[in-house]
Amino acid sequence: MRPTRASLRRLIRNPASWYVAVLTAMWPVLRLLPPEQVSALREWASTNLDNLRPWPSGHPVESLAVSVFVPQSTLWVWPLFALSVFAVVSVLGARRAVAALALAHVAATGLTEGLVWWRIEHGSLPAAEAHVLDTGPSYVVVAALAVAIGRARPVWSRAVWLVLLAVAAPDLLSGIGDGEVSAVGHVLAFTAGLAVAGAHRLGLRPVAHRAVLGAPPVTAGGARR
Repeated sequence: MRPTRASLRRLIRNPASWYVAVLTAMWPVLRLLPPEQVSALREWASTNLDNLRPWPSGHPVESLAVSVFVPQSTLWVWPLFALSVFAVVSVLGARRAVAALALAHVAATGLTEGLVWWRIEHGSLPAAEAHVLDTGPSYVVVAALAVAIGRARPVWSRAVWLVLLAVAAPDLLSGIGDGEVSAVGHVLAFTAGLAVAGAHRLGLRPVAHRAVLGAPPVTAGGARR
């Protein structure tokens, strides 16, 4: 009984569990809420130029934080793909996993919305693009998949994450040739994930490994591949 309780405590403390649980809960919530409330939530959480303006005109921190929990489509897919966050936590530890994925999300959003601003200013996009809906966990998930593909243990599990990413790639990269914002953001998020995996490979030590997983820290230069 004790090992079961210990495993349950570790699972509850793992931030990946909470992320997958919230995304799973959002599936029925977004289905059951009235359409006008769903639209209002997505508009408020959207990480577009309008919402990312400094306070009081916008609410940048709130939209960045909430948007990763509010998918726009294929609601059932995202909890499945978000399982890759478990691999990231096992590699980096809880705190560094959360920090790395949050940074990937913020960086991909900031760079893509900066591109939108630049294109609006130079007339290649209409001003209405500053208000377009842009929510979802895809930047976080793509970054997590990149880390999992490069560093997940056991090694065979990396092939699973690679197959999942390959299946999703056509949708994730749709419109990349035309500079579609989300497609560019997915490339940036994947690049950020690869950078994290590379840093771990070169010696980034895991944080809170013992607390979350019940295992002693392992340096990247050791058995991990």
